[in-house]
Amino acid sequence: MPINIIIQEKRKEIGLTQEQIGAYLGVSTPAVNKWEKGYTYPDISLLPALARLLKIDLNTLLCFNEGLTEQEIDHFNNEVGATISTKGFEAGFIMSMEKIREYPNCDKLIHSIALLLDGALIMYGASIDDKEPYEKQITALYERVAKSDNDQVRDNAIYMLASKYLARTECEKAQEMLELLPERTALDKTELEARLFIKQDKLDEAARLLERKLLNVVSEVQMILMNLAEIEIKEGESQKASHLAELSQKVMKLFELGDMQALAIPLHVAILQKNVEDSISFLKSYFLATFTPWDISKSSLCQHIAVKVKTSKAVKEEVVKEKQENLGKQVRLALLSEFENNPKYMFLHSNAEFKQLIEDLYSKC
Repeated sequence: MPINIIIQEKRKEIGLTQEQIGAYLGVSTPAVNKWEKGYTYPDISLLPALARLLKIDLNTLLCFNEGLTEQEIDHFNNEVGATISTKGFEAGFIMSMEKIREYPNCDKLIHSIALLLDGALIMYGASIDDKEPYEKQITALYERVAKSDNDQVRDNAIYMLASKYLARTECEKAQEMLELLPERTALDKTELEARLFIKQDKLDEAARLLERKLLNVVSEVQMILMNLAEIEIKEGESQKASHLAELSQKVMKLFELGDMQALAIPLHVAILQKNVEDSISFLKSYFLATFTPWDISKSSLCQHIAVKVKTSKAVKEEVVKEKQENLGKQVRLALLSEFENNPKYMFLHSNAEFKQLIEDLYSKC
């Protein structure tokens, strides 16, 4: 809540007029009126007296302790996502930083913005020449909430920092972060919560809880298989790595997570093996999959967490189609950036089929 609204509401709560506030503080009535309309702000020397007069502390007056509800955070993140999609990453980034300055102690907001910007930089950052300043500021956001009093926010931020440090081969920093994370408990309250909801006939809440849990578990399985495959390659066991890649593909298809997810590990393994033929084959398949991104609403395992648009079937299909087309385009732009700039694709740069794939990507963006 902005300071002008706080002054206005608290003044009315204690039954004072603008004239009385002005008289007590030695300022004019129009000055107080301008404060409440947000045109000007009280002089810093008046803040302690104003807070005492309004019977609040300075933190409340200056909004330092104020937070946002999860619904407000979700709504703001949707606005940022739409801004990035229509006006570009920088516009969304500026919008996010302004919100954080408005709510500097809202750890949930800061963490959710860091996650959103992190993903958006991958998806929409293909046209950005220098990503490093953005990456540093996003990392700084994680570091900022890595000391949060909120256990979930803190642990998630620490996990993300460990992942980032590991990707940059800053192994000592990654180890420090990992040591801060709690050991995973064998007792998971999700199933108990779901059973409680079922007993209370809160079936939608139970289903959404379990569907999110299922997606998290499948994602974890995929990451485990990817890491095991990489180990097999480093140990010289290419056939075992390929077998794990095939298993991951079957798992993703079994859980209806779409072709892009199913192809992720086979493609990763082929690239690590520097297998030109398989790499080109999987890249072509992945490229084709970008035209039909995963639609959560069509998954039988995610019906309760899928966004339900209250509109006609024709309009709904048009909305989904537009979102899929935009997502597919952004994925293709991200692929182009990866193909051209990531050293791991260097072994393909002289290949005629790979060059043709690059041309096809450009023509479809």
